Amino acid sequence: MKTAPKFHLYVLGDGPVPGLAATGLETEQLTDPGQIEQPALVLLAPGQNAPEQLAPIAIEVPADASVAAVRELVRIAMENVALKQQMTQLEAEAHRRHRQFRELNRIGIALSAEKDIDRLQSFILTTMRQLTHADGASLWLKMEVDGIPKLFLASSQNHSLDKNTYQAFTVPVDEKSVVGYTVSVGKSQIYDDAYNPPPGKPVGGKSFDAQFGYRTKSMLTVPMRDYHNDVVGAVQLINAKRRFETRLAIENVETEVVSFQPDDVEMIESIASQAAVALDNKTLLDSIQALFDGFVQASVTAIEQRDPSTAGHSGRVEGLTTRLAREITEIATGKFANVNLTEDQFKELRYACLLHDFGKVGVREHILIKAKKLVPGRLEVIQARFEFIERSVQVKYATEKLEAMKSGRNGSAIEEIDRRLEAELEQLNAWVKSIAAANEPTVMPEDKASMLEFLSQQTYYDIGGNPHPMLEPQEFRFLSIRKGTLDPQERLEMESHVTHSFHFLTKIPWTPVMKSIPEIAYGHHEKLDGSGYPRGLTGDQIPLQARMMTISDIYDALTAQDRPYKRAVPPSTALDILHEEAGEGKLDKDLLDVFVTKKIYLPAAAR
Repeated sequence: MKTAPKFHLYVLGDGPVPGLAATGLETEQLTDPGQIEQPALVLLAPGQNAPEQLAPIAIEVPADASVAAVRELVRIAMENVALKQQMTQLEAEAHRRHRQFRELNRIGIALSAEKDIDRLQSFILTTMRQLTHADGASLWLKMEVDGIPKLFLASSQNHSLDKNTYQAFTVPVDEKSVVGYTVSVGKSQIYDDAYNPPPGKPVGGKSFDAQFGYRTKSMLTVPMRDYHNDVVGAVQLINAKRRFETRLAIENVETEVVSFQPDDVEMIESIASQAAVALDNKTLLDSIQALFDGFVQASVTAIEQRDPSTAGHSGRVEGLTTRLAREITEIATGKFANVNLTEDQFKELRYACLLHDFGKVGVREHILIKAKKLVPGRLEVIQARFEFIERSVQVKYATEKLEAMKSGRNGSAIEEIDRRLEAELEQLNAWVKSIAAANEPTVMPEDKASMLEFLSQQTYYDIGGNPHPMLEPQEFRFLSIRKGTLDPQERLEMESHVTHSFHFLTKIPWTPVMKSIPEIAYGHHEKLDGSGYPRGLTGDQIPLQARMMTISDIYDALTAQDRPYKRAVPPSTALDILHEEAGEGKLDKDLLDVFVTKKIYLPAAAR
């Protein structure tokens, strides 16, 4: 049964209070208002004034009051004082709770907003130390090592030690350490003195103190629980101080360190649970990020395996574009003064670059990897055809020689036949060489174009005497490609990879900060003058990030050493080509100037 505290009845000075002696109430003489003990009631004689600080607990006893009236007056006054004190306590508690709620709400918002794991852990410990005036704090996370649960020291702080006390090590989840015991039983532990723990509980702090010349006294260890109420770690606070800013030494621990209060437990448990959820969220986000990074890399690998000749292209474009974007973000004046890409936008740009060619998985392989103008094996068919024509010519002239010899024409007649045979064979051989040369992905001169057209109109006869063109219409069409290896129809199919990329990327449920990835990738072959593809966009219709990527994409395509359908050009030539296109209004000249001036195109070691 709870006993009510004794009330102290005080009288001021030496003056008697009328009727008080007859009541039999015990009173105390109050000479020093600072020495008053609560709960208390100060009884005043008529006309007597109480000091200002005692006025709320003072009453004046009327001179003509009866003994019973004085008793009742004192009783009611005591009840009023008790109610006032109770109200004051309740108001203080309500204020404390409200302040605590505000603080917990602020902490919860901050925990959910922080994305950096190291800053998050540091914030958790700093906040808990500030709220409890703790000198030190440590954060322990539960993990499994070879199937055995252990606690990993993730972060620690100590206000009084100048040296760095953080060491990444583990302790078992057992009853040999305070954190291990706390996690094992799943309940918070308060130690008034870590060296003299409650019965049955482990001693705390001695090994740490011996190593760092410290004295651990008061200690509060709280388990951290996740969404499922599972214990996932612990927070340990040591040495609550009278004043937060005090630095402790072994000599002043006894005077400056106080015990953690029971009220601290509830608050720290709440923060610890919020911290556990925040860390769990961060770990989950990191896992999702790693999963998506793996998916992006797998997608890039799929592209490169279909077209090994472009291996590394997406990564190089990403590197060039990201470096260019960072330089643009640093510019404080001029056209790009207001361009300030966030880290999320850099990540968005990175993914757009890595995935900009993913649509190539929808392009037929023989077009994607077409190194020559003719489809693979077709040149060999043409060469075999001309070998047959050569044999036919040889048979024709052998027959003519036989007929001449039968008719008695020898000597000069036979020599003439041989001369014509040799000339015709040389012509056939020259045509075959010209066809092989025309099959290369170079710009075709006019004489070769005329020769191809001539051969497409010439015929030869098969064994059955049926006529055929020396060059089939499809062969003539491919060999007549003026530049590169693709005819207009194939080029359209190749260019469709941009649209395929866009359609693929729009299927991914991007977060709001990544929503522009499809649009950025969609615009990397557009030109400012509308001559690009697939939509023929102009000017500001093309996102700034896509304009950056266009410059990087063209530069890498020109200088790449592994393209079978074209020779790599030196960096100076590639830059000349980029300047020419910028001068024609196709590329962003200001972006190109930064690309060149800051030497974005050079490896980091050469810049």
